[in-house]
Amino acid sequence: MTPFDTALRVHRREVDAVKVSISVEVERITTLEAQTRAHDATLREERALASALPFASDAWTARMKAQRARLDEAAYLAQARLVRLRDKAIEAYGTMRAIEGAAERYEDEAERTIALAEQSAIDDIAAARFLRARAVSKRRPA
Repeated sequence: MTPFDTALRVHRREVDAVKVSISVEVERITTLEAQTRAHDATLREERALASALPFASDAWTARMKAQRARLDEAAYLAQARLVRLRDKAIEAYGTMRAIEGAAERYEDEAERTIALAEQSAIDDIAAARFLRARAVSKRRPA
């Protein structure tokens, strides 16, 4: 457990949320592309049929152009949102990685501190044994 765990969880959630948002935008773009292809196919079919019949199709053509403009605008906005979300994902991921690095350094430092404390205790025990053995050897007559 490190003091960075809470911040790390928050940023992981943020990265996950951005991933979901990116998936939604990609799905939206895919849907808009399918709608555009369907619109273009309908436009070609209707134009072919309209050329065979003797009536004006100006209103229909204007409506189809307006519908295509709406689809193009929606696709442009979805692409712009996707770019912003990708930038946000890069930033959030970078921040998350920085926090992970800080947490790892904290854990490494804690382990190093524990190892130094253990080594100091071992050194103290060894020094005490040495001094005891030395004191015993001085007391014994040679």
